[in-house]
Amino acid sequence: MSAQPIQVLLSAPGQQALNAIYSQFIADRRLLVSGLATTPEMLETALRQTPPEVAVVDAELLLEWGERGLIDFLSSRLGQAVAIVLLPRQLERLVGPISQLDRVREVMIKPVAVAQVIERCYQVGVSERVAREAMAPATAYAVSALAQTTGAARAAALSGTRIFAVGGGKGGSGKTTVAVNLAYRLNQVGIRTLLMGFDVPDAIGVQLGLPMAPNSLNWFRRPSREGFTASLQHKDGLDICLSPNDKVEAARIAARAFNQEGSIAGLVEAARDHHPPYAAIVMDLPPTETEWSIQPLLKANTVILVCEPDLTSAVNLVSTIRLLTGVIDDKHKVPRDAIFAVMNRVTPNDVMTPDRMQNSVKDQLDGWAPPFIAVIPADPGVRACQVDFVVPVTRRQEFTAGIDQIVDFFYRDSLGQSVSRAAGKERGILGLKIRLT
Repeated sequence: MSAQPIQVLLSAPGQQALNAIYSQFIADRRLLVSGLATTPEMLETALRQTPPEVAVVDAELLLEWGERGLIDFLSSRLGQAVAIVLLPRQLERLVGPISQLDRVREVMIKPVAVAQVIERCYQVGVSERVAREAMAPATAYAVSALAQTTGAARAAALSGTRIFAVGGGKGGSGKTTVAVNLAYRLNQVGIRTLLMGFDVPDAIGVQLGLPMAPNSLNWFRRPSREGFTASLQHKDGLDICLSPNDKVEAARIAARAFNQEGSIAGLVEAARDHHPPYAAIVMDLPPTETEWSIQPLLKANTVILVCEPDLTSAVNLVSTIRLLTGVIDDKHKVPRDAIFAVMNRVTPNDVMTPDRMQNSVKDQLDGWAPPFIAVIPADPGVRACQVDFVVPVTRRQEFTAGIDQIVDFFYRDSLGQSVSRAAGKERGILGLKIRLT
């Protein structure tokens, strides 16, 4: 899917072992084998002369260096490459320490299927490109957080993670459905993504058929890497962090100051700092103006407002934008160029088009309105999927085309082509001819 194949360096302990995987790698057009190594010296030379994006490091090749030498190599001699490390079974005890190294993105225990390694090379390569290229406008709080960090690796992770805050001026606009399906789709196309819920109770778990726990309460009680990991659930490879799902606990947590240990904002920081890093974090925010929406919002660098094609949504959109841009209270201020809109549940008979809603908003906001980056059609099949805990983006073609417009807008350059089933700037959905601005 990428414009240029992901450049991969392959290593193996001997020519015969290398031959066994090489033919399968070169058969996959998503990847380009930029270097080969069957000795430690060849591995170091290839990393210097033809720097890859992803290095497949077979630890068996480096056994003569010992465990300390292996960790030193992975810590300081990969250059700009990130690594997928293949560990022989006798070194399985090193999975934990190696997994935490800045440049390591995956540790796999041998024997492992070559097809699985190929898929991880592609996914890791895409996520790394996205993290480098998707440098969204940052809020003042995000800039401040970056300025206070130490260490180049952590600073790069902070600046390269696109953090989406998906919200709206009222409940019922379908923002949770958009957030869930956007996160699932991003992960599906190879962008390592985390989906986070901040509403109490958490509708994400309801849509996906997940249990109420584990959830972020594990991190709030133990603000640490281990606490964050213990907060995660998974759906088809997508990492998910649900809200505490306890109103009493949520109220206590909301009373913590923005910069206090164990705050809601601190949870977003923990997600950004998690390793391997996420290229995208999608946050589903509650429609109410509470700390559970304000603190995550101020840690985001991309805000997506979900609205419906009616006058009530137009009024709510204006109110929400006034809040976000600091008109009502400066502490909420988000840069205008970080705000985007999505029109959801559109039918061919709707007279409130994105252009018309934009003009309505402009009339009340000094001639400015956020760009509408996607139009998602009304589809009763979406709710039917959710009743069966099926992610609609895997089943409903026209709905998926709407979600893909969001993916295209932010990631088309990184992915190299559109993921949407329609082509061009004008897309027809359910008979609608909508020009996306």
